[in-house]
Amino acid sequence: EERMDTQAEEEEEDEYEYDEEDGGDYNDDGILEKNTVVGVEAVESPSTAAGGSDSDNKQPPIQALLVIDRKVDLVTPMLTPLTYEGLIDDVLQIQVGGCVSVKKSIVEPEDQNEQQNQRTRDTNKDPKVLLPLNDSDPLYTEVRDKHVEVFGSFLQNQAKALKESHSQFTNRETARDLSEIHQFVKQIPVFTRNLRSLKNHIHIAELVKSAAEATSFRQRWQTERSMLESESQYDTLEDLIASGEPPYRWLRLFCLQSLTSNGIKATRYESLRKEVVQTYGFEFLMVLNDLEKAGFLRKRETFFMDSMATSYSTLRKSLNLINAEVDPSNPDDPAYVSSGYAPITVRWVQSAMRGFLGLDEALKELPSSGGSGSVRRWIDIEQKCPPESLVEALKQDRGPSLGVLAKKFNESTGRAGEQQERKPVLLVFYVGGITYMEVAALRFLSKRPSFPYAIICCATEIVNGETLLRSLSC
Repeated sequence: EERMDTQAEEEEEDEYEYDEEDGGDYNDDGILEKNTVVGVEAVESPSTAAGGSDSDNKQPPIQALLVIDRKVDLVTPMLTPLTYEGLIDDVLQIQVGGCVSVKKSIVEPEDQNEQQNQRTRDTNKDPKVLLPLNDSDPLYTEVRDKHVEVFGSFLQNQAKALKESHSQFTNRETARDLSEIHQFVKQIPVFTRNLRSLKNHIHIAELVKSAAEATSFRQRWQTERSMLESESQYDTLEDLIASGEPPYRWLRLFCLQSLTSNGIKATRYESLRKEVVQTYGFEFLMVLNDLEKAGFLRKRETFFMDSMATSYSTLRKSLNLINAEVDPSNPDDPAYVSSGYAPITVRWVQSAMRGFLGLDEALKELPSSGGSGSVRRWIDIEQKCPPESLVEALKQDRGPSLGVLAKKFNESTGRAGEQQERKPVLLVFYVGGITYMEVAALRFLSKRPSFPYAIICCATEIVNGETLLRSLSC
């Protein structure tokens, strides 16, 4: 028994040493106390875990590249995400490197460390700590794309499973041999790490869910949904200014109204701009001008009816952006990430599998580099060996759709009908930033057996509505 206790202590010390080397400085509760760099390790493929050969474990090459300009979809960043990871970023702001800063009292409630909290109250301070959010945490990889209606019960089930696993071994009525005891001792560091991770995520989930259950949050989501249906919400915008809505959160709704309605009525625009300056300060007059230049705001001088067809309404119908019937607990469509709205860029990725078949009108709504109708709004070329110049490549006819390319690749490599980890790889690159809502939707597509590619997502940065608008203002 003494040898087993010593071994358990040594393994637990090794576990903490590993955390320090890979993730920075942790305290006994697994909290990152310094702003250190957290590395992300490669995830082991299922074939590798099963002991496959090197040739079997070789990952498929990148078969296709899809580059998307952020200007193709300015609507999605203005919306409120409803996934666990997206809400953490919206409420707490995920920092570069995959960390979130929270108050220490949140992850260490008073009844767990009363003396320390007493010293904190005496000094009138509530220090903040950094919690890592990356692939090195198995629990986070499972829960990050869960819908707000689901992740609470998911974490509860994880806690029950962890408790049952521990109670099954500690049951005194069941006899254990030395090999089982030895195996349990070896799992103590893993159990400790999983318990620590679960505790942190439960506290974060409680904070995020309390924000999502607030009346103001639900009203904002309903306002966003009405705007996505191309309804005018000018009175709501005026009421939000009068109630003291945070400026950039209000600007997100203002921009969303403009983007989904082909601009703001000139009379309404002038009235709202005057209220913005009076409420938030004259410096926001320059912010509004910057947003106009960037294409987020537009003043509509004409007297057309609001119900007339707009660029957004054409995309909404052609790409089927709204799917109110999606089930967040068992989704069958990427629209679950916001309870019924699928990001425009993700719908374009899905459409690329079919070669944009039947989307001629929607393709005309893509932003172009000029006002002429002859300007190409999108480029579809096939790489050849030896490589062609871009000028020559643009003269060639369009190649096969991405779905056909994936089928040809599987047939040529003898992988047709294999498991999804053997899919060819599609690299989707966002120029101008990607949102966590889009990341979750792309992960959902990549895991679907019916989707022909495994997606690798790259971007110049990760943004949300507030960070994107702040980056555009002076």
